[in-house]
Amino acid sequence: MPEKTVFKVFGFLIVISLGLTSCWGDKNKHIPDVTGINVDFKILRFEQDLFAIDTNDIIADVAALKQKYPEFADFYFQRILQIQKPWDTTGVYLQHIKGFLTYSFTQQLYDTTQIVYNDLSSVRNQLKQGFQFYKYYFPDKEIPTIFTFISEFSYGVILPPIDNSIGIGLDLFLGETYQPYYQPPLSMPKYIAKNQDKAHLVAKVFDGLLSDMQGENKGSKFIDYIIHNGKRLYMLDKIMPYEPDSIKLGYTAAQTKWCAENELAMWAMFLKEELLYSNDQQKFKSLVAESPSSSGMPSESPGRTGNYMGWQIIKAYMQRFPETTLQDLMALNDATELLSKARYKPRK
Repeated sequence: MPEKTVFKVFGFLIVISLGLTSCWGDKNKHIPDVTGINVDFKILRFEQDLFAIDTNDIIADVAALKQKYPEFADFYFQRILQIQKPWDTTGVYLQHIKGFLTYSFTQQLYDTTQIVYNDLSSVRNQLKQGFQFYKYYFPDKEIPTIFTFISEFSYGVILPPIDNSIGIGLDLFLGETYQPYYQPPLSMPKYIAKNQDKAHLVAKVFDGLLSDMQGENKGSKFIDYIIHNGKRLYMLDKIMPYEPDSIKLGYTAAQTKWCAENELAMWAMFLKEELLYSNDQQKFKSLVAESPSSSGMPSESPGRTGNYMGWQIIKAYMQRFPETTLQDLMALNDATELLSKARYKPRK
């Protein structure tokens, strides 16, 4: 995704030395004790205050919303709802807001989010633990304020141009059984819809934060993509060490097991097809981007298997160089050199 100027959206995209280091499971991985790390953060329910507006007194209530959310309200109305002059009291723009609030589908969507997310205590607890690990590994980073909203399926997790803030579009986390996902105009594929639920919400929040820190992949080769994405999976695993790998990967449990059991075969395919140093993104797109399965592999394979393999390579590197911090890891920009030093060997 190209760098955008307003805000960042996440959520809704040879001869190789095999060496000696094997990449086996992480059952005995070290998990630091972060219970003593104090994290203070707010979850602000913007959507609740928005839909509490009395449309018969819309001028006063919109002004009150602006006062309570001086920056986020601007961002929400102008960038998400595309209402360019929401504070214009002449009437036309306020009518657009009124139309959004009184539209039957929007009201139904809001009501559904309030049923699913009436109680955010479980989400808050997950976020708290994640932020404790986040502060452990990135002590200089501030904990963001979290805004919840609905956008008629436009945005899931966003980083608006507001200091230390992150937005969560609750209407894109209503679960794979939510039928409007599969209907026009969204027509969401099932392999994506299965991850649009409460179980995946917090992982997507931290993936967004880490992606923002990491920046975009600057390389064009397959190895550049899988190392870049593998780094983020490795960091996400550090931030959420108790979460199942399937959640972090966005796979089912069966797909995660398939990858673990076919690691050697996947690596052999990459070598046989000479993919590692290929610049042909059409050849490896399904291996690094959202896809129902991976090209060149059995139908039961998940998409993005290249990212899974990149994660295994990063694990091998970090096992060889345990003194490497996550900040150091992000700064390693030569994917080919990292692969060589990792001495990655796929498990059989």
